[in-house]
Amino acid sequence: MDIKVEEKDGLYCVCVKIEPYNPRVKRKTIVTTSSLRSAASKLGYEFGEIVQEDRIKNMNGTTEGTWVFKKKVLDKPVKDVILKEEKPVLPKTSPKPKAKAPRKKRTRSSTKKVSTEE
Repeated sequence: MDIKVEEKDGLYCVCVKIEPYNPRVKRKTIVTTSSLRSAASKLGYEFGEIVQEDRIKNMNGTTEGTWVFKKKVLDKPVKDVILKEEKPVLPKTSPKPKAKAPRKKRTRSSTKKVSTEE
């Protein structure tokens, strides 16, 4: 994969070329935006927002593509911050333990019938 990066007016123009598909080698190559970003980061480039996107698949015969990115902004603009006055926090009082109600026992109904013959 051959990557060429050109910088123009605060934009990065990235041109990528790959080898055509060879059925003897059977090496399919697909280049997407995410794979291009990871390959460019290994080369030391950091891209910002994408302006133009492309996709290359050498199975279709497409072996060249162009991506355009904005430069990555390192400093974010300062936003106005409004501070609110906090209310004082009162200490928690420990609750008194409640008396538990006695549990009711479960009873089983008799499964055997008792004969009442005399």
